[in-house]
Order: sequence, then structure tokens, then C-alpha cells
Amino acid sequence: MESQELILPEEEVVMPLLEDYGITEEEARFYVGLLRIGTGKVSEISHYTNTDRVKGYKILENLRNQGFVTSTLSSPILFSANDPTTVFGELLKKKKSGIQRLEKNLARLIENLEKLKGHTVETNLPKLSVISGRDNIYNEIKKIIEDTKDELYLVTSTSDLIRMYYTDIPETIKKALKRKVDIKLMTEFEVSEKTDCVKNLGLDHFKVAKLPSQGRIVCNSSQIIMSGYTSKTSRIHASDDSALITNSDEITGNMQSLCRFMWKMGAEIKIDKKGSSANDSKKSKTRILKNATALVVDDDPDAVEMFSDYLENKGVNVIGKAKDGKEGFELYKKLKPDVVFLDVIMPNFDGFYTLQKIREIDSNAKIIMVTADFSPSTKKKLKDLKASDIIYKPYDGTAIDRVI
Repeated sequence: MESQELILPEEEVVMPLLEDYGITEEEARFYVGLLRIGTGKVSEISHYTNTDRVKGYKILENLRNQGFVTSTLSSPILFSANDPTTVFGELLKKKKSGIQRLEKNLARLIENLEKLKGHTVETNLPKLSVISGRDNIYNEIKKIIEDTKDELYLVTSTSDLIRMYYTDIPETIKKALKRKVDIKLMTEFEVSEKTDCVKNLGLDHFKVAKLPSQGRIVCNSSQIIMSGYTSKTSRIHASDDSALITNSDEITGNMQSLCRFMWKMGAEIKIDKKGSSANDSKKSKTRILKNATALVVDDDPDAVEMFSDYLENKGVNVIGKAKDGKEGFELYKKLKPDVVFLDVIMPNFDGFYTLQKIREIDSNAKIIMVTADFSPSTKKKLKDLKASDIIYKPYDGTAIDRVI
């Protein structure tokens, strides 16, 4: 029985592709795991995927019912992954057949639904809806920015600003600024220590304000989006993010009044043309030579790929990638790279613990922490653990160049 392995580059490619075929992330991990180990008992594959045994059995049953795995009639039951070419070829045929059936029946469906429609009375009543999923929320924020003609308030946390950087929102904001839209950003005090995440949105100033319950408010004169919580750790559960959107004149008016008050009371921070900060002016504590080897550890696969691509373009050879601290530590012991780029907030081992574990076996290791947390307590903890350097998210080429 093969022991639990580190994630391979091929897995990083296939996992999101499997989800496109209607497989959940957990089911995808089990199917890939079975492909790697061959045939195994429920306990073995559950251990391999770090999943509770009872939950693992239910996942395997679902995969079996969908035709992805086969089980024996023996005791104990043994599971094995079905041939990928056959399984996904058949699945694609079914999906194509289903789409053809939908297209064939579309006209008849619309015709009969139109006949069932009663008399619709147009009203000017306000509308209210709930949006689920962070991607959907960001799409609605983008639409509000595009629809704004004069003034827009954007109130959110540091973490949310950083996430927005990796969406279409920065480009949408820049286009709005060209239309002379006045975008008034309010966020947390810690952003004043590192203004890159604001500058990257295309803004040259913002105000520090006390946020209501770490929430999110996007408000113009005709509509508003409100969310309750946007903490640092919530990016792990993007599907759980939800927001309320409404065009109610009463609610919009009240929230605009609140935003005006917050803006009036907030402390203004201006960003110079260079977007400089105290961190940027410091000399780097470590330098990485060209052709050096690197390990990149982050639970965000997109961040891993973007970071790795940039390093490769700069002549740094990325020899390992891991999705959490535990895998990163095991990969470090195996590969002994010249430098490690290590995220702080991750499942399993977080960055603090992983840094400590690597230091225990190699006190001279070059470990560069990558984080969105600007708090003094985090800086002190990383200093105490002897981090070689820190890169703050959202990073750009300049921040990475500083250490290489």
C-alpha cells in the first residue's frame, strides 16, 4: 500500500478539470487517489486522502454509482478506479446527448411557458436578492461599478481588497475613474502600512475607517451590495460567501448616509506615484541567485502558478509546489531547495508551524514568507521564527524582484 503522497503537478491540472465534469472536489481527490494507488480498501484510500473513513465510504459509493470506480464482492470490499478514457468518453457522450435534447425541446418549452404566463403588471417596487459565492458577488460589484455615473463607496476589509486584485474589478475601477467616477474606498488601518493593494486597484488615495463587522459595502445612488463578513480565512470557503443586493431607495439612502459619515470621519491616506511604503524602502535580507531552486507553498493554486511562472521567467527553477504546510515540509525534506516561498494562512500546517519545522532541520534555510497579514503581531512572530524575508500580498514583480 502506497503511503500518502505529495500532490503532483499533474494533479494540479486535472483537479479543476474533473470538477468541470460534475465531480466534487472530494470525489476528485478520491478518484485521483485510486488511480495512483491502484486497488484499495475504504480505510486505505481514506487514509491516503486524509478523510474520515465513514465519509470516505460514502464518497466511494457516489463514485461507484456514477461509474467512476468499481468495487469487489469480497470482504473487505476493494475499490479501483475505472479507465479514464472509457469513463470520461462515455460521460461526454451523455452530456452531448443531454444538450442536444435540451436544444431540441427549447422552442416547444418556451412556446408553452409563454402561453401559461398571466397578465404581468409592471411595478416600481424595489427588488432584493441574495447572491451566493464570491465569484458571483465580485461579478455584481463589477456591474455596479460599470453602472455608476457619479459617486461610489467601496467599504471592505484588507483581505477582500487583496482578493479583488485577482479579478476584473481593478480594470473596471480604472475605466470608471476615466469616466470621472469618484470612487471612495474605506478600509482597515493595516492597509496604511502597505498601500500596494490599493494602488493596484488604480486608486491614489483612500480613508481608514472602522468597518461594520468586517463586512463589505458597495453603494452608489441607486443600488447597494452588503456582506456580513470578509475575514482573512474566508477565502478558503469562497462558496460560503454571500451578499444582499437591493435597489430600495430607503435602504440605499440610509447606507449612503452611513458611508458619507464614515468618509467624513475617516483618516485619509494618499499614495505617491511610486506607491512606496515602509516595507518597500527596506533592504532585502536575502538575495537569491539566478538558477537557484525554489519550493512554492500556498493553498491557492492560482497563486502558486502565478508565483512560479514569474520565478521561472526570472531564472529561478521551481522544483516543487505544495498546497499546504504539511506537504511543503515533506517536499522540503525530499528536495532541499535553495529557497522556500511560504504562505502564512493555510490548512494542515500553517506557515508559522512549517517555518518552525524547517528551521529545526535546517537553521540556514532561506524561507521567504508570503502573506496578506500586515499586523504587528504577525511581523513579530515571523521575526522570532527567523523568517529570511517577507513578501506582502498582493505582490507584483517589484516585490518579488526585491528578494531575487
